[in-house]
Amino acid sequence: MKFYTKQRRTPTINIVSLVDILCILLIFFVVTTVFKKEEPVIRLDLPKSSQGKLVDPNAPIVIFVTEEEKVFLGDNPIVPASNLSEALQKLRKELPNSKFALKSSKKAPFGIIVQVMDAAKEAGIDQLPAFTQEANEVTSP
Repeated sequence: MKFYTKQRRTPTINIVSLVDILCILLIFFVVTTVFKKEEPVIRLDLPKSSQGKLVDPNAPIVIFVTEEEKVFLGDNPIVPASNLSEALQKLRKELPNSKFALKSSKKAPFGIIVQVMDAAKEAGIDQLPAFTQEANEVTSP
């Protein structure tokens, strides 16, 4: 007596549906990701410069000056502005290799900018580069 044995098919996985699911997940993560630069809530209108150089925004600790004469060291407001020198000295002791930069509104009074520069000199910061906006760069509303 001869038994008929059915040939076994090798199991296969249909990866087309897996690729579809992967694409949907990829689109979901791209759409829900927030693409923001790390900057405080302070809105500044930077002056334009044709000779300015691009600076790595992650490298320096930024001193912000608004047109209302408010001074911020990173995200922290410095009130009054005369305390900036002490705050800079304290920060330099904590982070001795840190670099600093100035980001000021073009409508900020020049007197407050000079006070910030003097405070930086008192704290031992010899170079305080300033952020500018390229002349051909489009500003967002």
